[in-house]
Amino acid sequence: MRFQKSRFAEPDALDRLCLSRVITGAAVVRTVWNMPPGKFLAEYSELLDRTKDDAPDTRTLHPILYEAIRVAAVTSTAAWALGAESRIVKLTANATFAVLQKYVVDFNKDLWSYNSHLNIFLGLISLADTSSRGEAADSPDHAAQESTAVAALMALQAYYAWVYLQSGLSKVVASGWSWTHGSTLRGAWGELGTPAGKKLAVSDIRWARAASVATIIFELGFAPALLTGWRYRQSLGASSAAFHGAIKATMNISFWHLSWFSAPLFVLPRPAVEVAALNVRAMRAPRRKRWAVLAGVVVAAAPLVPVVLKEAARCTRELRRNI
Repeated sequence: MRFQKSRFAEPDALDRLCLSRVITGAAVVRTVWNMPPGKFLAEYSELLDRTKDDAPDTRTLHPILYEAIRVAAVTSTAAWALGAESRIVKLTANATFAVLQKYVVDFNKDLWSYNSHLNIFLGLISLADTSSRGEAADSPDHAAQESTAVAALMALQAYYAWVYLQSGLSKVVASGWSWTHGSTLRGAWGELGTPAGKKLAVSDIRWARAASVATIIFELGFAPALLTGWRYRQSLGASSAAFHGAIKATMNISFWHLSWFSAPLFVLPRPAVEVAALNVRAMRAPRRKRWAVLAGVVVAAAPLVPVVLKEAARCTRELRRNI
């Protein structure tokens, strides 16, 4: 614990976790919004089943049930992000998002590694109470709250670093050091690239080699650099955002969630974190909290409600025709 406090513990852990909570809620809501509609998944599942020989049928949720789970995920996550501390709200947010993730991943296994950290972040932050700064600094309640926040924040930072380490190791294990030769990245620029990426694809191969080497160094080196150069974590977080900005600019692949999280976990200086967290908590004041939560839930769920109603009307028409 002494080592933790002297090297890695953040004095503003509660504030950083408070901002991470809002960002996690927004990221989950955005992810659920962009999930495929239930009707598409049901029809696609039937198509997949016809192409299989002996494989068991893909389990599908009824489109109305699927859309209802989406509404529950959005509303509960939005309420939690805005300050709701109810265990029911937290459990609903985690359970519904996990169900949706599992359901979508059954159709595309690659999606799990892309979004799985949102499940981790949602679960970890749910364990901590970030709605206030606690009682007096010397009170047992404040000490317990701060200790939990420090542990949760360190776990988020460690997982963030692990994402890069895992990505770098997978490249080395799958392709060996030949990945640094540049041909793989050059091909990705040519196939997936933006106009800037396509220009790089036909440029001197040395550009692709340099970018490939830099990618491996960054991904394999982020975690060790964070451990050995903790006081430079702001620069590491900024380099993370720049790294994903370059990927977006050249290959149009967006890792927007990691860029979002780099701010509260690493980049933002302590004064900015304190001011931002203070404004977030002001919206959770007792007389405003109920209305803020209600407004946030309504705004978050509004786009999904017509989808549920439309699907229900379609099912009703089909039942009437069958009768």
